[in-house]
Amino acid sequence: MQKLVLTIALTLPAGAGAQPYSHSMADCAAVYQNAAQWVRTDESADKLMHAAIQWAAAAVVQSRVEGVSDGSKAVWQRIDSKTEAWEAKGGAVFFSQEFRDWTRYCRSFAKARGVSIKR
Repeated sequence: MQKLVLTIALTLPAGAGAQPYSHSMADCAAVYQNAAQWVRTDESADKLMHAAIQWAAAAVVQSRVEGVSDGSKAVWQRIDSKTEAWEAKGGAVFFSQEFRDWTRYCRSFAKARGVSIKR
């Protein structure tokens, strides 16, 4: 278990550490939601939106565990805000190290938390 926690901590993108799990889960939902807007095929968009929805659902459940009374509203506000921030960076962000770091982190985090993001 300690190794898993250390692995996750070491793979966190800058700015993702020391926040509630629900926030990181919502951040991952936003990464996938934004990416879905930029792909060429509906099939790719569907796969990315599936991952976003799975992350959002996990974030809502986790936020309740963390004591947030209106977890769904808080989670979706965070997702929308983070999605807007990704959108503002434009399509070139998908070639950035920041995007690669986030997707690597989200895949690792999904595996560690049992979130099924693959369709």
